[in-house]
Amino acid sequence: MIDSEFGRYVVAPDTPYVAASGRNSLYFIDTRHDAETAQHIKDQIERSARPHAGEIIHIDEVAATAECRDIATGNTTFVFDPPYARVIFAAGINRHNPDLKLPEHEPAGFWEVNYDVSSALTARAMFCYDYGCYSKYDCIRQSNGNCDVCHEYRVDNECDIGFHNAIGICSHGICRKAVDTPKLPGESDAAYYQRMDKLHWQ
Repeated sequence: MIDSEFGRYVVAPDTPYVAASGRNSLYFIDTRHDAETAQHIKDQIERSARPHAGEIIHIDEVAATAECRDIATGNTTFVFDPPYARVIFAAGINRHNPDLKLPEHEPAGFWEVNYDVSSALTARAMFCYDYGCYSKYDCIRQSNGNCDVCHEYRVDNECDIGFHNAIGICSHGICRKAVDTPKLPGESDAAYYQRMDKLHWQ
């Protein structure tokens, strides 16, 4: 466990068979996988749960792909294996592109262990789906430090991670945001995306 500027986090041991899957959780990978495959799975899980400093997760909800990008340069720093991206980010992709109908898997069950990183924390309460965000730091600011992974989509961005102590974080209007409207008859994709961009970010 480590302390950071954003609170306490669990850290996975130095083995390909255990991945940090959240602020307070470890995912145990089936040891029937060889070490190389297990490391590949671990990389997918950890980069989705804890992007490196200065990164944002960019998700293409049309192609159902995802990658980590440097916020400052826009350069790709990590590409998620497409089959894993379609599992890890299925819920968000389906919200932004419901026609895709990706299967959304059940919680990890006994493969994932949650730890009490602070006696002040309560049980997992909700997800940060109501927040629009430009970056990890915007996400942290809006949620008073409860949400810290910003997913960047083609149309709208959101924080997309489970968190603790959700009670009261939606005070002062921070959960309010512009409401999407359906694509208009005859409206091109480019015009729709431009209209959504103006609605949410300008």
